[in-house]
Amino acid sequence: MNKSLLIAGIVAALLVGALLWGLGGPSQNGGGNAVIGGDFTLTDQTGKQVSDKDFRGRYMLIYFGYTFCPEICPTELQDISEALDLLGDDAAEIAPLFITVDPDRDTVKQMSEYVPLFHKSLIGLTGTKDQIAAVAKAYRVYYARQGEGSSYEMDHSSLIYFMDKQGQYAAHFAYGVKPDEIARRIREVMAKKRS
Repeated sequence: MNKSLLIAGIVAALLVGALLWGLGGPSQNGGGNAVIGGDFTLTDQTGKQVSDKDFRGRYMLIYFGYTFCPEICPTELQDISEALDLLGDDAAEIAPLFITVDPDRDTVKQMSEYVPLFHKSLIGLTGTKDQIAAVAKAYRVYYARQGEGSSYEMDHSSLIYFMDKQGQYAAHFAYGVKPDEIARRIREVMAKKRS
């Protein structure tokens, strides 16, 4: 990965992080509308069409990236996998979702080969360019193609979103947050929701 692309990715993540920090944590704005998250219909790595509603009653741990990502995406997916392992039985309440920002290359077949490299419960989601654009917009995810030809990279924000059982924003984790911290904060959110 070239240095300027890495710097651009970090800057984008910081900007999105600043936006989320400014939200002050709640998932609602003053008018009662969701700020982060929303409806989506995508295709999983088995070819089945799924929507956000299929995950109601479970928490969602969502990461946007792409399978050809050389460094950041595999690191974040590994961190998610380790956090899920640290959560033990609580992980059964969580649907970990990897949503592509590169639908041209991240086909169902590509996703089916990639997601098993990480956690057994990880669900890879792809879709049309319009579907990906819509879900990225709902989650305030920045992404842009960098380069030409088949070996291009995707510049994208790198945040992990934790959504509650109703699909509402509960927390987020910036790039570099360690798995034990992710697991600790998820447990805190789950404990608050149970009380």
